[in-house]
Amino acid sequence: MTNVIQLPIITKLVDECYNESDIDKKVKILYKINSLLPMSYCINIPSLITDDYVDTALYRIEKRIHRHHGPSIGEEQ
Repeated sequence: MTNVIQLPIITKLVDECYNESDIDKKVKILYKINSLLPMSYCINIPSLITDDYVDTALYRIEKRIHRHHGPSIGEEQ
């Protein structure tokens, strides 16, 4: 795991994930985002994942990043 949040990459992946309609692709992107986060920011991903869960997880990731690094991903600075 990395100790530095790679905001440009994560921002791109979060946007990509929100805009993806295929749930399997969304889940793969979510796992990729989670793998780029420092351990303290990672989320526990259940084995059964719905589209709503992915959106909720992305929101939680954005909130965690926002709490420590300013405006959330996609929000104007």
